[in-house]
Amino acid sequence: MKNTVQTLKRIAVCVVVATIGVTATASPQVLAPEKAIRARQAAYFLMGMQMARINATVKGDVPFDKSTMQISVEALDLIGRMVTDNFPPGSDQGTTKAKPEVWKEAPRFKQLALESQSEAAKLKAAVHAGDMSTIKAAYGATSKSCKACHDTFKAQ
Repeated sequence: MKNTVQTLKRIAVCVVVATIGVTATASPQVLAPEKAIRARQAAYFLMGMQMARINATVKGDVPFDKSTMQISVEALDLIGRMVTDNFPPGSDQGTTKAKPEVWKEAPRFKQLALESQSEAAKLKAAVHAGDMSTIKAAYGATSKSCKACHDTFKAQ
């Protein structure tokens, strides 16, 4: 288990650094569409991994480990604030699950992303406080906000 956590930490750091590197070296408007697609796919993959880790704890499948949970919520918070930058014009083509509505309804997409970021911040605060009932409620709200965006803007 300890090796798994260490491996996940390394993966998280690599993906975060890669995502930051892609978004920091070029504004979303100048990112090549295929790079933007890869960056957001990596970001969403990592966010999904973190949500799965939190879910396992919330369901009781894994014992509560505050430091592991903190890593997960820190990753969610950081990546969640950056990922929407990786939807520049033209990145609707290629291998992507993003629906055309992301670009057609950009204000709504950004609104839902902001709502997810807000819920993730509440989850982060709950994990740092360490109260499992608050964590469960915040996790549920975060999951619901993610689903609201996916239902509208992600192809299945």
